[in-house]
Amino acid sequence: MAEAASAALASEVIAGAEASTPTPTPSPEMSIHEMKLRDLQGLLRHRFRNDELVVDNYTYESLLPIGENYGSTMLKVHAVYREHDEDDSRPKELELVAKMMPPTDFQRSVFDSPYTFRKEAFLYQGLVPAYRQLERDFGVPEAELFDIVPGFYGVRYTLANVEADDGRFDEDAVVLMENLKVAGYYTCDRKIGLDLEHARAAIERLARFHALGMAVKQHRPEKFALIRERSQALAFKENSEFEQTTIYFKNLFNMDPMLSEYRAKLERAMDLDPAVVWSSRPTEPWATIVHMDFWVNNIMFRRDETTGRVDDVKFVDFQNYMYMSPLRELAFFVGTNFRLDVMVEHFDELIDCYYDKFIGTLERMNCDTEPFARDKFDERMKVDAFEEFTHCPFMLQIMTKDVSQDAKVQDIKHMMMQQSLNSTFLERLRLLVKTFAAKGWL
Repeated sequence: MAEAASAALASEVIAGAEASTPTPTPSPEMSIHEMKLRDLQGLLRHRFRNDELVVDNYTYESLLPIGENYGSTMLKVHAVYREHDEDDSRPKELELVAKMMPPTDFQRSVFDSPYTFRKEAFLYQGLVPAYRQLERDFGVPEAELFDIVPGFYGVRYTLANVEADDGRFDEDAVVLMENLKVAGYYTCDRKIGLDLEHARAAIERLARFHALGMAVKQHRPEKFALIRERSQALAFKENSEFEQTTIYFKNLFNMDPMLSEYRAKLERAMDLDPAVVWSSRPTEPWATIVHMDFWVNNIMFRRDETTGRVDDVKFVDFQNYMYMSPLRELAFFVGTNFRLDVMVEHFDELIDCYYDKFIGTLERMNCDTEPFARDKFDERMKVDAFEEFTHCPFMLQIMTKDVSQDAKVQDIKHMMMQQSLNSTFLERLRLLVKTFAAKGWL
C-alpha cells in the first residue's frame, strides 16, 4: 500500500519536474573501458623497496556491484609473491584492493579522475602521517595513534613512468590498498542506515578526524598549508540533470502532505546557489579537513571476536576530501546515515557524542577550546546544517535506490541521475526534514 502511494506521488512529482524543465540534449554514447590491472609486481617492489620481489601470479575481479561505487573501478586482488633476498623465500599471499579509473567517460569527467587520484594518494602519503606524527609529538602512545585508513600499498598514475609523477595519467593508474573485507571489516545496509552502536563508533572517529586537522592547523601551520592546498574541491559543474533534480525535490516538498507544511523553509534551502554552497570558503575557526563523502558505504567496521562489540572503524574513498567546516559534514552524516529509530530516539545523544570527542581530542593536542564552546557550536550548527541540507535529499535518493545486480555499465549515468520515490526513501526524507526543522536548522 505504501509503495502504491509512493508510486502515485512519484508520477505527479516527476510530471511536474518534466513540465518545468526543458528536456536535456541527449549526450553522445559513452565509451566503456574494460579496466585491467597490469604490472602488480612493479607496484609491490616499490612498496616493499625490494627489487628482488617476484609476483608468481595474481587474479582480480570486481569488488563491488554496479551502483555501489560511481567514482572508480574497485577490484579485489589476490596475489602470490616471494622475496628472494630473504632467508625464507617461500610464497606469501596478499589480499588487496586496486582502485582504478571508472569505466565510462561520463564518470571520469564528473570525478576528474587525474585530480582525485592524486588527492587520495596524498591523503595516504601526507595527510594521515602528519596527523599521526602530531599525536606522537603530544605523547599519544603508538598503539593509540589515529588509524582510520586501510593499509596503503602504493600508487601509480601511468606505466610510462612509475618512479615519478610527471603529470601523465592513463588507464594504468591505480591506488593499491589492503582488502579490509578479508581482514574482517564490513559495511552496514545503506538502505536502512546505522544502528546506535555503529553510529556512535563512526561519529566518534569522525570527530577525532576533524579535530586533528584543526590541531595540525594550529601547531604545524606550514604543514597544514600544504594539506589545505592539496584538498581543493572539484570545480562545480552546472548541468541540466542537476537542475531537473532540484525541481523534482521542490515539487515533492510541495505535493507530499507531510512535507508541505515545511514548504517555505525547504524552498529557501533548495534555492541556495549550489555553486556558492559547494565552493564557499569556511569561516574560521570552523575550518578543517573533512571527508566530504561520509556515508554508510564509505565506513567499515570490525567486531571483537570475544565481545562481539565494534572495536574498530575505517574510512574509505577519500577522493573528495576538502577544506570545509566540520559541522557541514556532521549535519550531512546525522541527516542521512542513521536508522529511523536512532534518528528518533538518539539524535541529540549522538550530537553530544560528537562534540565531546571533538573537544576531548583538541584538549589532548593542547589546543585552545574556548572558540568551540558548546553555545558557539550550536549556533554554527544552525548555519552549516542549513547550507548542507540540499545535499541530504540527493544522498538519501542514492542510498535507498534499488540497483539490479545485472545492471549494464552503460546505464551508470541514468542510475546516477534518475529520480526515485520508494517508501523507504520517502520515510527517511520526511524524518530528515522533521528533525532538521525541530533543531532550527531549516
